Amino acid sequence: MSNPTGPQDPYGQQGDGSSWQGQGGAHAGGDMGGGYSAPPPPPGYYGGSAGGPMYPGTEKNNLGVWALVLGIVGVVCCSFTAIPAIILGNKSKEAAAQGLANNGSFGQAGVILGWVGVALLLLGLVWVFALGGLAVISESTSGTTGY
Repeated sequence: MSNPTGPQDPYGQQGDGSSWQGQGGAHAGGDMGGGYSAPPPPPGYYGGSAGGPMYPGTEKNNLGVWALVLGIVGVVCCSFTAIPAIILGNKSKEAAAQGLANNGSFGQAGVILGWVGVALLLLGLVWVFALGGLAVISESTSGTTGY
């Protein structure tokens, strides 16, 4: 509105220019003509690469989750999944220390459950092979039937 006798631009600069809303309301695009533009995005959670993580420090969160899952399976089933739980848990804690993950506690829980699973696995193997656990099982199932 620089020239009062000439045509006026309805989207031209109005007021002191401190507002980012023009005459028609907020504009989603860039510059609206008179120095108005959309506000910048909030800091932090934006700007990831296409298809990349939306939040910073979450690229390797899956390590902690897998460590926890394998640790739980290792404890419940006394299986060999406890060993990968320890390995993935340690990698998860390293990633959390480097800022690549934000769930280092999942990794720590996976390591703890992994060691508990390894201990249960070793106790089960000792019982089966050294203490005759298979003989106890076979005797209880092949007892006399009473005929």
